[in-house]
Amino acid sequence: MMRNAGIALIAGFLVGSARPSAAEPAPPAMQQLTREVFKQLVEINTTESSGDTFAAAKAMGDRLLAAGFPRADVQVFQSAPRRGNLIARLHGTGKRKPLLLVAHIDVVEAKREDWTTDPFKFIEKDG
Repeated sequence: MMRNAGIALIAGFLVGSARPSAAEPAPPAMQQLTREVFKQLVEINTTESSGDTFAAAKAMGDRLLAAGFPRADVQVFQSAPRRGNLIARLHGTGKRKPLLLVAHIDVVEAKREDWTTDPFKFIEKDG
């Protein structure tokens, strides 16, 4: 279950930068990578009361570095205990205008008693 659009944006940035064309269907390996990124982010509690956005920022920063982004283009910041942000730069060719993508990785409170399943457990239902 996806908790917010920020997760989708981060996952899209992580895996979309490797795709040759948005018009081409994603190959199975790309679909699997997308699922892995979603799962990893969903399972990191990023709520304000008990979550850790710094952990999520580090996890996504590590993925970008592993994917070949230069260390200078991936910066993870800790603004307070359990609070962090990620800034990453994907260089273009200069043929088009630059694009800035902004997302948040924190989510609203997700109390276990309000859910039929664990809100921080990735569960795929009905495809």
